[in-house]
Amino acid sequence: MDRESNYTERTFFQGQPTGTGFEGRRAEIIHPTIAEVPSRVNEAINILRGNIQLSGSNIKAIAITSALANEGKSSIAFRFAKSMAGLGKKTIFIDSDIRNSIIQSRYGIVGKKKGLSEYLCGSISKDKIIYRTDDNCLDMIFTGALAPNPSELVSGPLFQELMEYVRGLYDYVIVDTCPLNLVIDGLLVAKQCDGTVLVVESGKTDRAQAEKAKQQMQYADIRILGAVLNKAPVHEKRYGYSHYGYGYGYGYGYGYYGEKSK
Repeated sequence: MDRESNYTERTFFQGQPTGTGFEGRRAEIIHPTIAEVPSRVNEAINILRGNIQLSGSNIKAIAITSALANEGKSSIAFRFAKSMAGLGKKTIFIDSDIRNSIIQSRYGIVGKKKGLSEYLCGSISKDKIIYRTDDNCLDMIFTGALAPNPSELVSGPLFQELMEYVRGLYDYVIVDTCPLNLVIDGLLVAKQCDGTVLVVESGKTDRAQAEKAKQQMQYADIRILGAVLNKAPVHEKRYGYSHYGYGYGYGYGYGYYGEKSK
């Protein structure tokens, strides 16, 4: 490790509590392959980032969820985490969708990675599931091995302990959850966060499904920060093309733009 990277490593965690064991995080550096998107997408993600920052200094752990599968929540969650890291904020991205994670395949991350499953089963310590990335301000936690009982795992004390641990180390904790209307896992995870953003796919998620997801969060006393209307076409012609992007709105059922499905 050269002098510059040593300096970055020291300054990244300067002032963090001692005795956390964080220096034991995995030495492997992850190199996510992130597809290029139109500038409108990045602008909308930055708007989301700004609105989250304006939601209060007590908002550190943010769950990104959806009512149904394949609405784009994972893409939004990861790009949002990258955007926070781009400001120099110490950020960790947690993939908590143990049942159906797509993060490794989507971002070209090869090899088996220890993660939530192994930690929540008690077979590995929490610092050993934190992976560095090629962005000095962004770390990741993967789901790990497929587990038969995800709901029991994320509802146990070890997940709460993990969330308290990463809150003490990072400026922002971005958590990608399971869809709310399919399994209980998403609510259990979101309950451990300071607020939740609901992703709604334009043209797919009907009002009843979005309302059901909203009501579930309200019944669980989960703070709803806002919503993203994703994959909505924008009829704005530039050089003969139609463009897509993300968008953000306080409330749900409205917003802007969306990324095409992958």
